[in-house]
Amino acid sequence: MPERVYDKFDYDTHWVSERLERGLWGIENPLILGILKFSMPWNVLALIYSVLFWETLTPVFIYSSAFGLLWVNIAPYLIWYYDERVLPEFFTDLSELLTDEQERADIAKKYNEFFARHRLSVSAFWTVSIASIIYVSEPALTTMGMSGAGSLFLYTTYAYGIYIGAVLGHGFVGPVTTILLIHEITKYDLEIDPLHPDGLGGLSIVGSIAIRTTLLFSSASLFLPLLFYFADSGGTTAVIFGITGIYILTIFLSFLYPTVIVNRRAQRYRDSVLEDLRQQYATVEQQIHTPDKNEISELNKRLELQRVQRNFENYNSVSLYPLQLSILTRLAGSILLPILITIFQIYLSDML
Repeated sequence: MPERVYDKFDYDTHWVSERLERGLWGIENPLILGILKFSMPWNVLALIYSVLFWETLTPVFIYSSAFGLLWVNIAPYLIWYYDERVLPEFFTDLSELLTDEQERADIAKKYNEFFARHRLSVSAFWTVSIASIIYVSEPALTTMGMSGAGSLFLYTTYAYGIYIGAVLGHGFVGPVTTILLIHEITKYDLEIDPLHPDGLGGLSIVGSIAIRTTLLFSSASLFLPLLFYFADSGGTTAVIFGITGIYILTIFLSFLYPTVIVNRRAQRYRDSVLEDLRQQYATVEQQIHTPDKNEISELNKRLELQRVQRNFENYNSVSLYPLQLSILTRLAGSILLPILITIFQIYLSDML
């Protein structure tokens, strides 16, 4: 069987990805497996709660909670996709900037292992953060039936939050992985091709992994309506918005930092190439002005001068900010998603 693109630089596997790779009952689709193996208990619990307390629940709470549950269902797949598709494909495409395959293999192994390694500190941070949000939002939850006979569901809500923080929260190592990965790559001599079809010297692959990371992990913004509901219903806003701000900042940096640092590194490389070409041009031009009765030699010098000038123009005109229109469009989409969800929540709340 031929080696797939995403197999070549896949040196380690996140434990969530590993469980999705195993399959179940003949099912191999990672999205479906993520729901069956990770999310199904929470879906069943949400269904039971909704049936028992339907008359107590408000429409805003229902759809806000549904958005969050939707993310919980797709999150295992998103972790798998970053681990098994985004990273391996990036290292394959990196051949255009970093031609040494062994160097690429070493970097790939390092950051495959970095993402796959479980970090208690990350899980603990998100677990405590989410549990804190639930704690300060208990007044809103008790009005939704989680008191008295329904207090059991308050405890299951804490269990739900602990699951999100301890299991799914570790997926947020992804943005950190991308940031550190691109920082590492800029230490190498990147070979920028001024004639690359992307018009960016081949740097579009950096913009691509940055936006793919941003899109995957910004999907947790589906929880924003629920957080805004908690804040609007008496939750401690300092806690809710403080933790939300940390999340948004991490996602923002996962896109901004890689593109900026690569731009600066590429700019230094181009300045070096342009300076070298300027010196070549000056040398050849000086030779042309030196008396030479050999017409063939004279012609070769003028052709060389044209070649150097053409190379100079090619390098000087290439854009070194690794963004294409398609990348910017997807970035706008990832930014607009939480905004549109918030507007929808405000509009629906006013209607109801």
